[in-house]
Order: sequence, then structure tokens, then C-alpha cells
Amino acid sequence: MATCVRLTCGAVSTTALTADPVRRREREGALLCVCSAVCFAGAMILGKLGHAAGVSTVSLLAVRFTLAAALLWAAAIGAGVGALHRRDALVGLLLGVLYAGQTALSFTALTRIDASLTELLGFAYPALVVLGAIALRHEAPSRRRLAALALAMGGVALVLAGGSAGALDPLGTACALGSAVLYAGYALAAGRVVGTRVPPLTLTALLCSGASVAFVLAGSAGGSLHLAMSGRGWACAIALAVCSTVLAITAFLGGVARVGAGRASILAMLEPPAACVLAFLVLGERLTAVQLLGGALVIGAAVVLQLRSVRSLAPWRFLSLRRSRRSSRARARRCPTSPDGPTSPSGTASARSRSWTGMS
Repeated sequence: MATCVRLTCGAVSTTALTADPVRRREREGALLCVCSAVCFAGAMILGKLGHAAGVSTVSLLAVRFTLAAALLWAAAIGAGVGALHRRDALVGLLLGVLYAGQTALSFTALTRIDASLTELLGFAYPALVVLGAIALRHEAPSRRRLAALALAMGGVALVLAGGSAGALDPLGTACALGSAVLYAGYALAAGRVVGTRVPPLTLTALLCSGASVAFVLAGSAGGSLHLAMSGRGWACAIALAVCSTVLAITAFLGGVARVGAGRASILAMLEPPAACVLAFLVLGERLTAVQLLGGALVIGAAVVLQLRSVRSLAPWRFLSLRRSRRSSRARARRCPTSPDGPTSPSGTASARSRSWTGMS
């Protein structure tokens, strides 16, 4: 009997020791996802500051994607890029051109409307992705998806209606909404054409390369590419490449590796609130109460669309692990004082602890 108790206490100790790395990995993943969201949100602020420094949209984005592509290819090669099929490489570059169009619309909107407003309108894209998937019959309509679409559309309407008279520039608003539409098209195309054949880091490097080529060619042909920028302009362009592109992407991928794609996508919803806070702190921008409510509906719709994938992933495992730790601590407190306690519950709990330790 005493031997069984000692074995049970040993299993409790092993579970407690192995739980800490799991919790640490989960915290690291959450922190990386939050860092990624803040870095992505910073792109809106840096775009505003770059325009204020006299840098054109094409020049700003050409430098951003050229530098980002070089850094991402270096990271991908360092991580061991496998052989790429010519078709996949070409598709990745073409998707980069589509992504360039989306980014150009977003940064053009920044020249006419607030950064926080641009971010909120652009974040309607998850609902548009679902709408496109339903229209193309890639997904079946459901009450959850339709409710999310209604939330998103209502939120966009409130964001637009909440602006004071004359505050919303029609062209800027159209560019922000057009950016969301193009990004939804890009997401649908990337998921269907490339799928899982290309590693995420390599695909991102291809996208940035395609965007870089598009902006350099468009700027050279139209005479809008000017590299004689001020120091502040160069600082904004470099920060866009390093912080809001390379660091944001690698942090998100690191978060996905630690907490799973579903939970990482939920944490990515912090991007619009982070953009609004940064716009208020750096640029002094303010949203009305109605616009804030609309933004909350847009973000809520994106969260609703992610909930199903999150329910099917790791949180249940972590909940069970936390329950196992709580019961293990209770048995540990009983071990020194109850050496002759019943053996069957302890043996069952010990087996459960070993099972969850193995899954972790």
C-alpha cells in the first residue's frame, strides 16, 4: 500500500514538472501573437508618418517589400527551404502582385482618412472571405457564418454612419473597403491554389518578392518611385519592412507553432484595437462612440468565424491538464498524512496524469 502511495506521489511530481514547460510555451505563444498584432497595427501609423514626411505611397511600399523580401528569404534559407515547384513559385509571385494592389489601396486610404478608420474598414475581410467561399460553394452557409456576416456588415455601417458630416472622404473610404475586398480575394486564392504545398515562411517571401517587383515596376513606369527620401521617410520605410512585415510575420508563425492556428487567429483580432490605440497616442486620432461600437461588431464577427476552429484545437487539452494538476496537488497534500488511503482512485489519476504528460 505504501509503495502504491509513493508511486502515486512520484507521478504527481512528474506531472507538475512537465506542466510548467507546457504553460510556459503557451504564454510564449500568446505573447508572440500579441506582439505580431501590435506590429501589424503599427503599419497604419508608420504609413501616416511616412506620408507626412513627403514620401509617396509607391516609394514607401517599394522599399518596404524589397527589404522585407530580402530578410524573409534569408530567414527561409536559414530554416532550410525545400525544392519549390516552378508553378508554386509563379503562383506565389502572382499572389504577391494581388497583395500589392491590396496594400496600395490601404495606404492610399491613409492619405485621405484616419489610420484607425482605415484599419477598422479593412478588417471586414474575414467576413468577406466567408462570403466569397459561400458564393464559390467552397463552404456551406450556416447560422454561425450568416450571423458573423450580419455582424460585420452592421459594424461597417456603424463605422461609416458614426463619422461627422464631411469627415469621411468618399475616395478614402472606397479605397479602404476595396482593400478588404482584394485581401479577401487574395486569401481565397492563396488557400485554394497554393494550399499547404509551400511552407508559410517561403510563401511570405514569395509574396513580398512579387509585391516588390510590382511596386518597383509601377513606380518606374509612372515616375512615382523616388528614393531621395528624407531621413524620417527612410526610417518609416525601414520600420515598415522590419517591424510591420518581417517581425510581425515571424512572431505570428512562432505563435502558431506554440498555441495552434485557431488560438493564434483569435489573438490576431487584437490588431484593430491596437491600431486605434496607437493612432490615438501617436497621431491624436479619435473615433466616435458609434464608430467604436461598429468596430467592436467587426472584430466580434471575425472572432465568431474563428470559434469553431478554436474549439477543435488545443484548449480542451490544456483545460484537462489544468484539472489534472489541481487534482494532483490535492492528492499531494494527502500523501504525507494518508499513507493507507484507497489505491484505485490514486492509480486511475496517476494513469490520467501520465496520459496528458505524453500528449504534451
